[in-house]
Amino acid sequence: MQSQLPQTANFLRQVELNRKLEGEYPLAIFERLGETLLSNEGNVTAKLEFGHSVGFPCLKGKVSATLLVECQRCLKPMETQVEGSFKFALVHSEDEFDLLPDELEPLLLQGDEQSIIDLVEDELLLSLPMVMTHNEACSGFMTEQEKAIKADKEAAHPFAALKALKDDLDNKVS
Repeated sequence: MQSQLPQTANFLRQVELNRKLEGEYPLAIFERLGETLLSNEGNVTAKLEFGHSVGFPCLKGKVSATLLVECQRCLKPMETQVEGSFKFALVHSEDEFDLLPDELEPLLLQGDEQSIIDLVEDELLLSLPMVMTHNEACSGFMTEQEKAIKADKEAAHPFAALKALKDDLDNKVS
């Protein structure tokens, strides 16, 4: 089992130390994310790397979790894997935003300690699909729709064989 990460950190101090943090958080501590879930059982895995990129202090990371959510089609529980990655430049003021290269998103630092929990939760929320549904047909209605579409495609060309026969005859006559 991976270690539990701290809830807050001094990001600039972590950059000075070139720190890499890897571990887990229990899903139960993410209140906003919890509002979209059927269960807050499980863990969120996070990997954070502090360092420098193109002359700016930065934070690079990945987050992932398996979440139990409600399928918006059949309204039954389903598991979905959510993954997100980010690369932030750590800035002190909005004036620095324009100096950043396109590859870095600004993360405005406020005070000495920043919340890792809020950062991880934001990334998970941004990584959620807009509409969560099973990959396969999960309701009777969807199954019937798929059958109807398949039948329509098969029946769409009832005279295709006759057309092919006519084309062959035309080619022989010419």
